[in-house]
Amino acid sequence: MRWILLILIVQFISGCSINKIPEYNDQHFPCVEESLWKLTIEKWGTERFTGILAVRTLGPDFHLVLLDATGIKLLEIAMSNGSDVRVVSALNVMRDRGLPEYLSKSTSRIFDTMSDDVKCFRHGFIRICKKKPALDVERKEARFGPFWVWSVDYFYSKDVTEGFVGAVLQEPWKRSKLTLELFQEGY
Repeated sequence: MRWILLILIVQFISGCSINKIPEYNDQHFPCVEESLWKLTIEKWGTERFTGILAVRTLGPDFHLVLLDATGIKLLEIAMSNGSDVRVVSALNVMRDRGLPEYLSKSTSRIFDTMSDDVKCFRHGFIRICKKKPALDVERKEARFGPFWVWSVDYFYSKDVTEGFVGAVLQEPWKRSKLTLELFQEGY
C-alpha cells in the first residue's frame, strides 16, 4: 500500500512536467506550416465535439484556430517555446470547459514529433518512445514506469516524407480520444 501511495505522490508531483512539450534539439512539425484538420473529441466512447482545426506555424510560434462545422471561430490559441500558451480569443463556453488547455496540450503531443534518430527519451519520470506497429502507422507513447499515460498513432498515406494524414491521441486514464484527419487537396 505504501508503494502505491508513493507512486501516486511521485506522479502527482511530476504531473506538471507531463503537460509540457519535451525539449530536444531536432523538433519538427510535419504538414504544419498551414493545414486544416477535421477534429473529433471523444470521452468515454461518446463523441463530444466535431469541428475544424486550422494549424499554422510562424517562426517559433504555433497557432491553432478551432471552428465549428458552420465555420464560426470558437477558439484561437498561440503557443511559443512549447509551453507558453496564450488564448487569443475564446467563447466563454469553450473556456469554461477547459478546451484551450486540453487542445493546446493534445496538439502539442501530436504535432511535436520526434526526429528519426531518436527512438526513446526521458522527460522527468515520463519515458516517451517511438514505435512502428504497421507499415503506414507510427506510434509515440508516453509511460510512467509500467503505466501507459498517453499515445499518438500517426497514419500515413503512401509517402511518409509528406507527413501524416491522420493522428489519434489516446489518454486511457482519462478515457479520452482526439482524432485529426487532414483535409486533402480537392475536397
